[in-house]
Amino acid sequence: MRPPCEIVVKRLLPVLRALVARELMSVYGWTQSETADKLGVTQPAVSSYLSLLESEDTGQGDLEDLALLAKKISKGLASGGMSLSDTVMEVCGLCIRLKSGGFICTLHKDRVKDLREESCEVCLDLFGSGTEEVEERHKAINELKRAAELFEAYEGFTSVMPQVRVNIVMATQNAKSVSEVAGIPGRIVEVRGRAKAFMDPEFGASSHLAKILLMAICFDQSLRAAVNIKYNESVRQALEKLKLTVGCFDRESIPMEMRGDESALAVGLSQIADRAGGMPRVIIDLGGYGIEPISYLFGESAVELAKLVIQIAELLK
Repeated sequence: MRPPCEIVVKRLLPVLRALVARELMSVYGWTQSETADKLGVTQPAVSSYLSLLESEDTGQGDLEDLALLAKKISKGLASGGMSLSDTVMEVCGLCIRLKSGGFICTLHKDRVKDLREESCEVCLDLFGSGTEEVEERHKAINELKRAAELFEAYEGFTSVMPQVRVNIVMATQNAKSVSEVAGIPGRIVEVRGRAKAFMDPEFGASSHLAKILLMAICFDQSLRAAVNIKYNESVRQALEKLKLTVGCFDRESIPMEMRGDESALAVGLSQIADRAGGMPRVIIDLGGYGIEPISYLFGESAVELAKLVIQIAELLK
């Protein structure tokens, strides 16, 4: 098992760091200590990197692209105009290009002869076909960030917050597993009377709500997002005023051994979908002993759901 990442780690990154270090020191007058601190390495490591540029083994095929990138990164670091995430994007972008039929691809096939004989195009296929999936994940993360911002900005959000707190999730298209559903790690909590999300969205961050969304998607492929809020008489009236389709299930109607876990939700959603001939916009879990009543709202986007939750909160006033 010889992936091209070995070449990136052992060859491309050290040379790139060496070029950036040399540029910072020779053009911008940085000390070796300052350069090491900015690159996140030790001072001896910088000295070691610089010695690579005096070696005949650096090759020429990769130096042109690396040198151009090194100048760009060095200028950005020196001026303060390039963030850490910007540098990661630049480096990873170059890495993908060099793997996809570029220098790393050629060197990889030279070192692993069987790949050349097999006419390997793994990276071209992987990065080419993966573009749509990456865009889907990027969209889901951005949608959740915007939804969390809407919750945090709205003063009355805590009026719909249950004791178990709130999460909001969004799935990629054709999602089949929790790892394809993004959520807020640690949930959205109350801090001094306001909603607060302490961490950025991540895929696989909300197993419980993600599983509920995946169940709902089985009955309605248009659904992509879900959020949980409290349920009481006031919420019920607000849902009626908004003319939302609502399905409700009682754990008392579910076998005793299944009432306390996610199996109850699976059975409840299935019963509701069968009765309604599809998945309602809202599912009410009436709860049970030690289980809080919860409203689950479904929609096509996280931002759409966030705005709907705020409408509900407004009606509770």
